Amino acid sequence: MKLRLIGLLLLLMSLFAMPALAHEGREVGEYTLVFGWRVEPALAGLLNGPEITLGLHDADHDAEWPADIVVALQAEVTFGSESATLLLEEDHNEPGHFIADLIPTLPGDYNFRVFGTIGDTAVDETFTSADGEFSTVEPTSDIMFPQAGIADVAALLARIDALEARLAALEAE
Repeated sequence: MKLRLIGLLLLLMSLFAMPALAHEGREVGEYTLVFGWRVEPALAGLLNGPEITLGLHDADHDAEWPADIVVALQAEVTFGSESATLLLEEDHNEPGHFIADLIPTLPGDYNFRVFGTIGDTAVDETFTSADGEFSTVEPTSDIMFPQAGIADVAALLARIDALEARLAALEAE
């Protein structure tokens, strides 16, 4: 009995310790489209990018993506007043999985407008991390240790100030 209880507790602990798969799903015509960051939580300054996994709406969950459906999707990413358009390319190791590379440089909420076609179906969907369905970009300082980089910058600024003062004194002579 004790072994079963311990096994059950370990199982429950492992379920709660698993990272959340934060992606947002939508139905577009006869297709399902699941969108999110390739790596979550997303961290500023690290390689990441959007990913989309496609499926057939009425198909078995484990069914493989049909190779004969032509997919031409792009993602317009917006942060504040800046935007860029990324081509979503199929991950050849995983049919129906489309990715683009992006290094989000600032922490905060990112918006993605996914547009193009899946077969004959037009796609124009907007996803935002502000909705909480996928990760807001977090600062890397949240996980950096030790915080030596910040102290080094302060020390460098102090040295620059001292050097500028010495240079001004030399120029005044």
